[in-house]
This record gives sequence, structure tokens and C-alpha cells, in this order.
Amino acid sequence: MHPLHQPIVFREMAGSNLRSRLKLAIKIARLRVATTLASARSGLFSAIKRVVPPPRNPYVQNVSASSAVIAWVSEESNVGSVEYGETPKLGCKEVEDQAVRRHAITLSGLKPNSIYYYRVADPGWLPVEGRFHTAPVGENFYFSFAVIGDSGNGKKNQLAVAGMLECLEPDFILHTGDVVYPSGKDRHYDRRFFAPYGRLLREVPVFPTLGNHDVENENGAAYLKNFYLPRNDPRSTGRYYSFDWGNVHFVALNSEFYHEDDDGDPEEQKDWLERDLEQTCQPWKIVFLHRPPYSSSKHGSDTEIREDLEPVFVRHGVNLAFSGHDHHYERTVPISGVTYVVSGGAGKSLYKAGKSKWTACSRSAYHAVFVRIEGEHLSLEAVKPDGTVLDRLVLDRP
Repeated sequence: MHPLHQPIVFREMAGSNLRSRLKLAIKIARLRVATTLASARSGLFSAIKRVVPPPRNPYVQNVSASSAVIAWVSEESNVGSVEYGETPKLGCKEVEDQAVRRHAITLSGLKPNSIYYYRVADPGWLPVEGRFHTAPVGENFYFSFAVIGDSGNGKKNQLAVAGMLECLEPDFILHTGDVVYPSGKDRHYDRRFFAPYGRLLREVPVFPTLGNHDVENENGAAYLKNFYLPRNDPRSTGRYYSFDWGNVHFVALNSEFYHEDDDGDPEEQKDWLERDLEQTCQPWKIVFLHRPPYSSSKHGSDTEIREDLEPVFVRHGVNLAFSGHDHHYERTVPISGVTYVVSGGAGKSLYKAGKSKWTACSRSAYHAVFVRIEGEHLSLEAVKPDGTVLDRLVLDRP
């Protein structure tokens, strides 16, 4: 049996192990302290009429096989710099050309499938250190990623899933939207996103997509301000994009063009999607968007999106399509070769799980989806914060 066909063994996530439960409880307690401090900082900065957001620790963005972005927010405008290298001794340095509060320094010319160490120098702080792993290129590499959605309220269930993600140690995370509740305001990002995932984000990039709550305030301006994403859509907006990791081509689509996002055109996105999928040579193809083409829960299937995009998925051999919006977990049987997974259980109040003729598994539970890929083999598990596995799927590429 191929190792990816076997159940995942979590080093720290055995639900019956008292020591593992204690470690997870400590992680969650630490995250609660971080979110409380983030909330206090935001309130203080607002009270003294300072520019928001408050200072923010470094986080890794838009990691590829050859580059990465290191971002942070300083207390005062200044010229930031990042030292980096393949060992803790570092050796390379990038410096900004102007003084700003929101910093985003691109490290380029990196080697694929390599660990890089970095240190951020900010005049207002002691140096902050971290590391990240660049994307591999080609077939013969193992990697993992997690999928979460509908997370951002800063409360205990989000913190429980965040603690589990720290235990799982994915190479990167896909977020299926509704990153920050209730309406994607900039002042909520620290307490409801960057504090819960702070330790992860120092080393693990998150690739999100816009949800309906994310575009409620200024049409997603805060989302675009806080995330540094690939800009390979026709207008270079970052409202949808694609990237490669190993032998997988990932596509983030904007479902809100069909509803509340008036800063784009669903037809333009669809035409771009056709070209993007046609041009990729990657054997695995995975898309993610907020509103689900197939769902049996509260909101149900978005039939307009399904009718418009499903033929494109099928025509170009998409293997998996992740979505959120409904706050539960649901996986379909393969539909014309495509398996659809709803993952909207990362923090917000859960919805009742339903069942339809296409449903393979449906559960109302807080969870993250953990995916491992090695060559022609893919293993997927939906996992609760206590380590309980809700669902398993193994795919072998044709």
C-alpha cells in the first residue's frame, strides 16, 4: 500500500492521548492571549487617533519556487529591511527605498524546495526572526497543504482550529473566504486573523479568496491591503489568481463577481480561467472559491456559478474544487471527474449538515482539511481540532 493511502498519523494530534490534548490546550490558551492583546492594541491606536492598524509581526506571503514576500506593520513610518539566507547566518539583504508603515519586501532569486531563514529589522522593535520553505518544482516531491474557510471571528472555535493547524504543520494554507467577520474591515484583521494565525503566518503562507463578508466593506479594500497575492489576472488586481506548487496548479476564483463584487466581470474571469487551465502543464489541478457549486447546507448550491464554471472544470480536468460559505464540511462523489469539497468550519457558527444525491460525506463540525500530495497520489482528510478524522479520500491521478 502506498503510504499516502494510509491514515495520517499526527505526531501531536492523537485524540486519546492526554499529553497531546494538553499541548493543544496550551496552544489555544496562548492564541487567546494573542487575540486579547491584538484587540487591546487596536483599541488603543483608535483611541489615540493613530493610524490603524497597530504594529504587526512579520508574516510570509506569496511564496513560490523562486520568491517570497515578507510583510509587517511598524509603529512609525520607516525604511524596513530583511536579511535572509539558506542558513541562520543569513548573508543576503533587501532594503526598502522609502519610509512606510506597511512593509512588503520581495525576496527573489531563491532556490526551489529550500528552507530560507530571515530576520526583519525595524527601528521600533528587536529583530524578529522566521523561516519559510520555497515551493518544489516537478513531480517527485511530497508536500502538504491545509484548507480552511469562514474563520474570522477571533473566538474559541477559530482558535481551536488554528491550534490544530500549528500541529499539522502544512506547507501552505488555502482559505476559502470570509476571512474576517462581520464585514472585512481593516480594524478587525489583527484580532480576527493575524493574532489567531500569527505563529503559523511567520513561516506558512496563506492563499485566500474573497468571500461575501470580505467585500461588504469598501468592496474588499482591506483584504487587498493586507494580503500580497499573485497578480496574474488580466487587470493585476489580485481578486483572482493562480500559482503552482510542485506538480499542482492552484486557481483562486472570485465567486463574488456573480453577486456583490462590482470591481470585476465574471465573463472576464471565466475567459481567463479557460486560458489559465489550458496553458498549465501540471498534472493535478485544484480550484478554490467561496460560494459552493455543490452544497446541501443552509445556503445550498450556487447554481449560477455551477452552470457557468463547471463545464470549464470538466473540460480541463480539474481534480478538486474547494469552497466555503456554508459552515460545515461536505464532500461530493466525483461529478464528471471533479470532486467538490465544502470547508466552511474554521470558526464561525456552524450550520446543519444536509445530504443530497451527490453527497459522499457531510458533517456539521469545526475542522480543517489536510491534503498530502506525492507524485500521482493524493490523500485528503477532514480533521476536527481534537484530531478526530471526519472523512478520508484517496485519489490516484489517471
